Amino acid sequence: MTPELSVIVPTYNRSAVLARCIDALCRQTCDKAVFEIIVSDDGSQDDTAAVVEALAQRQPVAIRYLHQPNAGANRARNRAIGMARGRLLLLINDDTIAVPDMVAEHLAEHARHPQTHVAVLGRMTVSPEIAVSRLAPLHLDRAFVGLRDGAVLDWRAFFTCNVSVKKALLERGGLFEERMRYHEDLELAWRLSAHGLQVVYRASALGWHHHFLDEDEFLSIAAREALSLHTWAQLAPAARPMLASLGYEPAARGARRWRRRLLAIAVNRRTEAPWRWLARSLPPRPAPFRQMSLAIYDQLYQSRKRAALRRLQHRDT
Repeated sequence: MTPELSVIVPTYNRSAVLARCIDALCRQTCDKAVFEIIVSDDGSQDDTAAVVEALAQRQPVAIRYLHQPNAGANRARNRAIGMARGRLLLLINDDTIAVPDMVAEHLAEHARHPQTHVAVLGRMTVSPEIAVSRLAPLHLDRAFVGLRDGAVLDWRAFFTCNVSVKKALLERGGLFEERMRYHEDLELAWRLSAHGLQVVYRASALGWHHHFLDEDEFLSIAAREALSLHTWAQLAPAARPMLASLGYEPAARGARRWRRRLLAIAVNRRTEAPWRWLARSLPPRPAPFRQMSLAIYDQLYQSRKRAALRRLQHRDT
């Protein structure tokens, strides 16, 4: 039987959480024959291959394994998409832990919306099995705030932590841009929007994010995001006005320019340590203290991102 849906899971050196991810997929309530799992390994040096092989031998779901020299998650995704047998593709990360009905909810939503241009976004939030990071509201949770169940959204809601799409749409609009290491899902979705992409949000297609985001990791994302925005702008100059909504504004003017200059005096790499200490020291309650802490972290992140964008712009002039 040809599977209806292929779950695409790129991975790199995270065999323990990958095992949780696969195990959760194998516990889905839907018929196990209607989907397959494709693990695309981006050159792992741990025991990922052995873990996947062991799971494949004892689980009722078809599990396929790909291995490539380390070249990035996007190439890993693209290779898996190329060999996927399902007409639907469910794109997740190796730390996405599916609730038992997640695959069934994606399948049901596509049955309600059979049009090629309709994708389905499932909800993601921090796993109850790990400590809650105070930075979660500034990262993954921020993307889902205010989303209404059943809402039809545009390309900006295409997040590869838990999104399903018709394979035929990718055959029309292209695959992941392998030169990007952040915002690659939005870059693909922006291209798919030219083919009418719409995203339906289904909160019950829930996945748990089994990853604790610490302070250093959160701030380190800023440079990666800046590089990806810069790359995107170079690849698609027509996208630059739109990229301002994602923080790509290397040449701010007027009042915004002066505001940035004042912020740069107050918040920069030299002053970062005391600001981090203050943000870390503020208690989570009452709420105003928590909001103040988040505001400080957000400014630290944006400061790093703007500085990285300036360096990239200077490099290319």
